[in-house]
Amino acid sequence: MKSVLLTSLPKYELVAPPAAIGIIQGVAKTHGLHTEVFDFNVYLNKNLTQGEWQQLDNWLIFLQKDIPQELKTKIISLWDKGTAEKMPASCEFLLMSVFSYWSLYIARLIIEHEAKKITPYKLIVGGNGVSSKFPDTGKFFKEWNEEKNYIDHLILGEGENPLSTLWSQGKVHYDTDNLDTYPFPTYANFDFPSYEEKKVYITGSRGCVRKCTFCDIQNIWPKFRFRSAKNIVEEIKKHYYEHGITRFDFTDSLINGSTSNFFKFNTLMAEEKAKNSDLKDVGYLGQAICRPKNQMPPSHYEAMYYAGCRQLTIGIESFSQPVRNHMKKKFSDNDIEYHLQQCGYWQIPNVFLMITCYPTETLDDHNKNVKDLRKYQKYSKAGVIEFMRWGTTMHIAPDTPIASKEMVQDLGLVTTSGQDIFYEPGTSYTWKSKTNPDLDLKERIRRRLELHKVTTELGYLQPDARNELTTILKMSEFIVKSQ
Repeated sequence: MKSVLLTSLPKYELVAPPAAIGIIQGVAKTHGLHTEVFDFNVYLNKNLTQGEWQQLDNWLIFLQKDIPQELKTKIISLWDKGTAEKMPASCEFLLMSVFSYWSLYIARLIIEHEAKKITPYKLIVGGNGVSSKFPDTGKFFKEWNEEKNYIDHLILGEGENPLSTLWSQGKVHYDTDNLDTYPFPTYANFDFPSYEEKKVYITGSRGCVRKCTFCDIQNIWPKFRFRSAKNIVEEIKKHYYEHGITRFDFTDSLINGSTSNFFKFNTLMAEEKAKNSDLKDVGYLGQAICRPKNQMPPSHYEAMYYAGCRQLTIGIESFSQPVRNHMKKKFSDNDIEYHLQQCGYWQIPNVFLMITCYPTETLDDHNKNVKDLRKYQKYSKAGVIEFMRWGTTMHIAPDTPIASKEMVQDLGLVTTSGQDIFYEPGTSYTWKSKTNPDLDLKERIRRRLELHKVTTELGYLQPDARNELTTILKMSEFIVKSQ
């Protein structure tokens, strides 16, 4: 029997098995492959010191140019040790998932190491990260690979069909316009106790109905597609009966991209729970967008409650309407108020995702953020705003609309040294704007710390902010260097 070792690289959260590996394992099992799983992200976290992990993190998010050779050697040694322990007999394929552009440097390190070996297996590499550029060279991942031909099968974009073609000799092809034709993800071979929570990720849609300036989703999935409500409910039932999973986190950019399908899903899920008491504890979390009342009337929130909606993550980004308009968020202050009222009535907690110091943000915009923290404090006290998440400060991510040549020029985005932005290490955080010169790095850090202080004083809960504040401290080094 053909076999494959499925691996995933840092950097992503350590809370649950990575969705990409679950999806690919589902495809592999459909084609009769024996699979083993090696989550190098979790393995590395367990075997590095806290200081080494922080160094690795700073390197991967481009806040420092490199890590010591001693640490690189240790990472490679751990990779060899971990893969040897997990490698199935007669392994024919080693598949590597590069989660995002924050996985680029470690992917390059590991792939160059693998290329020096003589192995019986073929190397398959895919994931969102392989569509990105290396910040230190400006070369796309594909260009870098073509120079040395490191990878046997490089997969750009969705992996189901290329892998199906490889593993079935072209006999099976999924309908990309009908996500219901894809096999369900499989979470066999995962050690659930290794993760912070016993849950799995579930994908109800791909793509987004918005084109926010700071997001690269439209590059990954240009077209918004969604699975039928019935198909999603059947997958939830599958994972419950196979692994006892009762918590499901949607990976969708927004679970209410199609409000009609989202309403149908909630209605069907509620009906299943009413018929089968085994499912009473099943609940879900997901990212959603603020919708006006005419798009999501109160009946939609009622259906979410009975289906088991445990939490919504809402990309509010800013309480300033002008800032949101530039971001192309397309919702109003009244829509935020309506959403909070409905969530309060139906006991649906929210995580508010915020972006501090978007390039157009003025001091008045910042003060509106501070003011509205007080305005919405009642919802925090009631648990409707469960967490307020400010992140670090705005970073200009490669391959997003705001990083386009046109928007960079319009906003006058430059490096701290005045050069055209991209891709010096750290410039995604340390940019300056000629059109908004008061918003320099020092001022951005000041505003971020003020928001942390006010948020804390008003009693809002925040996720553990130590990593974010450590990153901000690292960013402050660029201020010292520029003086």
